[in-house]
Amino acid sequence: MEEFTDNQNIDSFENPEPQRPNGLTIACVLSFINAGLQFISNIFSYLAYNVMHEVGQSEEYYEMMEKFMPDMEQFETVMEAQLAVPRISYILTALLFAASFVGVLYMWRLQKKGFHIYAISQILMLIVTALIVVPITGDSMMGAVVMTAIWIGIYYIYYKKALQ
Repeated sequence: MEEFTDNQNIDSFENPEPQRPNGLTIACVLSFINAGLQFISNIFSYLAYNVMHEVGQSEEYYEMMEKFMPDMEQFETVMEAQLAVPRISYILTALLFAASFVGVLYMWRLQKKGFHIYAISQILMLIVTALIVVPITGDSMMGAVVMTAIWIGIYYIYYKKALQ
C-alpha cells in the first residue's frame, strides 16, 4: 500500500497539475458573472414578454414616465423599438449565453474546447442580434463587435498558452 502511495507521489511530482494563470482566472470570473446575469435577464424578458407589451401600450405608464424622463419623445421611440423585438430573440440569446457559460467553464478547467464553444456562441450572438434586433432598433453593432473581439482575443492568448 505504501509503495503505491510513493509511486503516486512521484507521478504527481513529475507531472504536476497545470496551474490556471491569474489573468485567465480573472477573465473567467468576469465572464461567469456576465453570462449568468445575461442569461437571467434574457429568460426574464422571455417570460415577461406579454406583460411588458401590455405595460408598454398603457397610457398610464407613459403618463407616469413623463415625470421621470426629460425627453419623453426619445423614450417613446426607444420603447417602441424594444417592444418590436420578437420574443424568440430573448430565448435564443439566453441559450447562447448558457453555451458561453459552458465554454468558460471548460476554459476554467483548462480545456481547449471551451475556447471554441465560447467563441462560437459569442459570434452567434452577434449574428442573432444583427439579424433580429438591429433591423428593428437601428442600434449600432460596433460596440458589441469590438467587445466580442477583445474577449475572444483575451481567451485566444490563453488558448495558445495555458489551455490543453
